[in-house]
Amino acid sequence: MSSRTASAAAPPLPSSRPQRIVLVVGSPYGIDDWLGGPAGRYDFEFVNNEGAGAEVYLEDPETERIYVEVEHFGRGVSRAVTASVPPGTYRWVCITDYTIKYSRPVVVTGDPLPHDVHGIIPVTGLDLRIPINGYVEWITGQLPALTHQVEQLRDALRTGDAAAARRDWLTAHLTYETLGGAYRAYDETGDDINADPPRGLTADRLADADFAGFRKIEAMLWQDRPMATIVPHADALLEAIGQLTEELALPNAITPIDMGRRAHEILEDTLQWDLNGIGDAGSQTELATVDANLTGVWQALDPLRPLLRKLDPYLDETDQQLRLTRQLVRSHHHADGWVGLAALSVRQRAAVNAAVQHSVELLSHAAVVVDPRNATRDRGPITHD
Repeated sequence: MSSRTASAAAPPLPSSRPQRIVLVVGSPYGIDDWLGGPAGRYDFEFVNNEGAGAEVYLEDPETERIYVEVEHFGRGVSRAVTASVPPGTYRWVCITDYTIKYSRPVVVTGDPLPHDVHGIIPVTGLDLRIPINGYVEWITGQLPALTHQVEQLRDALRTGDAAAARRDWLTAHLTYETLGGAYRAYDETGDDINADPPRGLTADRLADADFAGFRKIEAMLWQDRPMATIVPHADALLEAIGQLTEELALPNAITPIDMGRRAHEILEDTLQWDLNGIGDAGSQTELATVDANLTGVWQALDPLRPLLRKLDPYLDETDQQLRLTRQLVRSHHHADGWVGLAALSVRQRAAVNAAVQHSVELLSHAAVVVDPRNATRDRGPITHD
């Protein structure tokens, strides 16, 4: 169960905390216990006394925008939400497994708020079907090149050319990192392709059967293990990539929920793993991975742009921040290769972390506005139970 507030991205108003307003979702009349007031910040507590999976929206019926929302809470459960509500006329929409109820008009009066509060037009799973299909098609189109790159890596391992194997490993690994695989989007297959390295790569941990894929090969290459002992892991990697190809051909290989969160989560994992230095297994190519992840973000955003141009007021700012972040990261790539994370000064490392963190914050807006919701539009005139 989760709860979200449509206006959560806006800063809170500098005012004292008001008394909490309790609204009963399942009651025919309890949702009418608050029908408006002055514009500003409110503390709501929603109580579900009717059925499982309740959802509540404060909706502007004219624009279809949602300004407060609470999702998926069961019978007997309450949810507390703080929201800034701008002037306007709204209605409460209460959805349970078998009913939908509307409140009487909710009128909020007064001057505009000192900051922008952007309501959200609900996006449905159907709205996301075309972006999903486009994204899956793009990923699928990259897999033949990825397969060829790993085959080249295997050939270098078979001939015992460690320098070529390291170059080929990096080329193939960065291709994979552009696919959104950095945050294990493909479950077990993703772990077979790019399992996270265990902490402290001792001999026992390097031999761990659950440690597989690109990072396993990386650890063995940079620990100068015999080339012949690495070849079977390249074979297994090729098999896993083939499995990924089959999985992407299945219906709902990427779900609407996944699509909305993908770009945001790619850089979240970048912060957690790569910029903390715990995703690297010896190559010290963390910043190359970050750069590939930024490419992956662009590719995940592109199919969503028709929706985001209408729904995300921060899209231009997000794009600009992503460009600045990529420029900063690439400033640490020179003719002789990428600078390792550990070689950065404290100031340089802090700058990269801050740039990626700011990108993550801006991407959270896109994740919120395209997260699929139960549509409340096209349901006819406002009625009241």
